Amino acid sequence: MTANYLFRRYQADDYIAIAQEAEKWIRTNEIETPYGIRWKQSPDSSEDFSDYPMLTEKALYGGSAGIGLFYLRLYQAVHNEAYLDKAEKAADYIIHTDEGPDFYRKALSHASGEADKLVHVKNMPGWIIGYYNGPTGSANLILKLYEATGKEKYRDYAVKVADDLLQNAVKEEEGLRWSEQNDACGDAGFAPYLISVWKLTGDRRYLDAASALGHYVVSRGKPAPNGGRYWNVVDLTIIDFPPDVFWVNFAHGTSGVGWIFAILYQATGEEIFLQAARDAAEYIKGIAVGDENAVLVPYLDSLERGPSTEFYYLSTCHGPAGTALLFEALYKITKEPSYLDWVKKLSRGIIAAGAPEQFSRGYWPSQAICCSTPGLLEHFISVYRLTGEPEFLRYAERAARTVIGQSHADDDPADIYKTQGTRRWLGAWWRTIPQDVHSYTGLYLGTAGNAWSLLSLAGLLKNEDYIQLVEYDY
Repeated sequence: MTANYLFRRYQADDYIAIAQEAEKWIRTNEIETPYGIRWKQSPDSSEDFSDYPMLTEKALYGGSAGIGLFYLRLYQAVHNEAYLDKAEKAADYIIHTDEGPDFYRKALSHASGEADKLVHVKNMPGWIIGYYNGPTGSANLILKLYEATGKEKYRDYAVKVADDLLQNAVKEEEGLRWSEQNDACGDAGFAPYLISVWKLTGDRRYLDAASALGHYVVSRGKPAPNGGRYWNVVDLTIIDFPPDVFWVNFAHGTSGVGWIFAILYQATGEEIFLQAARDAAEYIKGIAVGDENAVLVPYLDSLERGPSTEFYYLSTCHGPAGTALLFEALYKITKEPSYLDWVKKLSRGIIAAGAPEQFSRGYWPSQAICCSTPGLLEHFISVYRLTGEPEFLRYAERAARTVIGQSHADDDPADIYKTQGTRRWLGAWWRTIPQDVHSYTGLYLGTAGNAWSLLSLAGLLKNEDYIQLVEYDY
């Protein structure tokens, strides 16, 4: 009897082959320019993404910088020079279209008056300039290319981006800031980049700037009712939330800035950052919901009405996959078993909630590392690397199977028996607009990110080291 391919257990080479099918589809959305390559952010969407933070054409989140990183990683996995060439052409476009310090001045004075569903996030200048969407995130690709090729033009550009950033810093009594959004998606996210350039150059200016930024963000913390300190670092009234609520988790809340504090402590040795990271972890513990085996962390908190308990995000941006990074970092720094216990409890919370197979209000098929299954796959791989416990490898394999199961392979128009060898993911990125389903090309949102997560599992199984997302680089 012929073996049924749906019954097979995927191996490392299967994950790589699927990633290559994804690359074939991404390639169909390539735009060649006189300076290099960029990609359509969403070929089947009518949205204008030109001034939307996460999907501007060069963004790490959903633009060419993230896709360039995917190509560099695919090159590491299969050693096909054509993939490296794509990554370098993505970098060429980023370098040749660089706006310099003026980018920050324009973005920080930007305010949208449009009345569409994207309008509110366009009014978050800190997200527009931040690591995931601005020049420092794009320069992450350039840094990785410098590591891979040793070409001085990449080193020079990475330093230039750091210098442009410092030109636009605002000096406050407490330290440095750039905007009113001080979350990991905003100002706080600059710290890892500045630390990377300090390591690259040995120039203390960059480390001192990262430290000053950290001191400013630390100063914004407040004592929490259940212990620790919380950081309300984004004014949510800008996006129509009630004035009393604030976000809690990785992308825009306390666990994210806590993770930044841990990185700053590792670089500077300043105890204030380690204490702030500990305080952030205590706050998260104080509002977590669950039992001794599994917990989840609320999406929202409020000093007036308490934490939200109606639904929970499960992936990276607002869920355990992101929040666990704080506890992983603290465990690696302190070796205190309680932090490792919390990494495991957060991981098991994902499984207890029915994921990766069962979707829920805070875990939906967005097909994004940010908020869906590929983010869970990255997380479970990280926890398995940390613990060596087979439980988490099994969860990773389940997540990978779910990622693959949500992909779409187009029929070959010449032979209905076969596919044409391309693969993509279609997702409803907006949680509150589930009917708005599109294919995206990007890393944190889109086909490149799904393929990236499968390569992560392939690298684990083959015991090979590929470049990592910034969340797993520290």
